[in-house]
Amino acid sequence: MKFPLLPLALLVLTLAGCQSMEMPGSARYFSNQPDGQPFFKVTSGMGSMSMAVLEPGGTWTPPRAMKAIGTNDPPLSTVPGLAAMVQSAYRVDDYVFLELRADAQAQGKPVPSRYFLLPGGFAYPVQPVP
Repeated sequence: MKFPLLPLALLVLTLAGCQSMEMPGSARYFSNQPDGQPFFKVTSGMGSMSMAVLEPGGTWTPPRAMKAIGTNDPPLSTVPGLAAMVQSAYRVDDYVFLELRADAQAQGKPVPSRYFLLPGGFAYPVQPVP
């Protein structure tokens, strides 16, 4: 019995194309200040998380796939104490998106937000732009 390769090839191509497809309701929007205008969004897709940035004209850049960072990878391995604070970390291009633990503290005080964008500083969850 022969296994049909064409349907399998089509399935693989379809799944590869869905890797950055946004799941409905999965987008989280972030600002660099509480209750500010969002400037980037993180979405969960069929294959991975992705990030898009709001351009000056009000349109979103195409989503870019985010790759998970392990605790043995920079910057988690090179910044003392950072790995212990991080729940999850992702890299996209030159950016690193960190989700901090709920009990994360800096210099003995709770951090102002559970989200951090390197470079950029703390990121605050906000509502999407209409």
